[in-house]
Amino acid sequence: MDYQDELHVKLLEQTNEIISTLPSFVKKYFYHLRDQNKSPRTSLGYAYDIQHFFRFLESSGGFNGQNIKTCTAADILDKLTIDDIQEYVSSFEFYTTLDKNNKEIKHLSSEASKARRICAVRSFYKYYFKIGEISNDLASKIDVPEVKDKKIITMNKNEIDRLLAVIKNTEGLSPSDKAKRERVMLRDYAIIMLFLGTGIRVSELVGIDIKDIDFYDASITVTRKGGDEDYVFFNDSVEKALDDYEQHSRDLLLGPGSDEQAFFLSTHHKRITVRSVELLVKKYAALAGLNIDLHPHSFRKTYGTHLYEETGDIYLVADALHHSSVDTTRKHYASISKEHKRMAAKATDNLLSPEPEEKPKINKK
Repeated sequence: MDYQDELHVKLLEQTNEIISTLPSFVKKYFYHLRDQNKSPRTSLGYAYDIQHFFRFLESSGGFNGQNIKTCTAADILDKLTIDDIQEYVSSFEFYTTLDKNNKEIKHLSSEASKARRICAVRSFYKYYFKIGEISNDLASKIDVPEVKDKKIITMNKNEIDRLLAVIKNTEGLSPSDKAKRERVMLRDYAIIMLFLGTGIRVSELVGIDIKDIDFYDASITVTRKGGDEDYVFFNDSVEKALDDYEQHSRDLLLGPGSDEQAFFLSTHHKRITVRSVELLVKKYAALAGLNIDLHPHSFRKTYGTHLYEETGDIYLVADALHHSSVDTTRKHYASISKEHKRMAAKATDNLLSPEPEEKPKINKK
């Protein structure tokens, strides 16, 4: 199996493991999600949220000490009241973590997190009400909090230059740290260049195999979000970074049990993970002294924003980023283009400028 198939199986196994802890009637809901062509990652997200809901019911929702695994949908969902659902919503207003001294620290939950869990329960109720297994779609009465759009973090040219420069800078490192950096330097540089030059997602990047890269055509075959296969094209700068890594550094990361088909390898000889990429981005952002909360997705935002500002073509940006709707692109990119807002202001300048006074004509004879 290739990487995407392995990931698909892994996500399904994780989902099934969670479902096995829940009442047997819940399986029907997840069959429904599969029939709706929900991605394995989406189904896993629903599984976590539905599990969270049932854990609340078993601890605080009136089913304390009961074995609910053999209950029907009506046995549970029809016995809950609107107050029970409201109490569940209140239960995740905040969450707790432990510090290094095992002291509990409370954090407010994000609006996005709350909205996601409410939506999961609403979807769950809606399905069983629709097929007639419960008599009341109670959860539909719970409002979903409005989630504000996150501030889009993009990088300017100076920040990009600083980030790329620090990857190859070994000044001041100890001999052992210098050796470690040099082992992954070209790999990390190629990863950042590929992000900035194509706008691909981190999940798409880690799934790239050697066979997916066509240097002759300057293109890469990627598996997009949702499973679609697509092509992205890269420029000369990205090509050089990819070629340098493959020719001079990738062999250093091969070893016993290596995932030889994976293009980007970890220091443990396996395919690099999403988490590892996230951490290396954070590391280099800190080393470069960038005062921004940098994530792999920030590069995608940077690519989309700069592409739109260079071309003004929202459809080109939507196609390059593989958005399912141009409305998504317009929402996230067209609205933040300062340069195009300036262009709009200048376009109406003549309309508002007073006409120059006409000088009297001199009749020359």
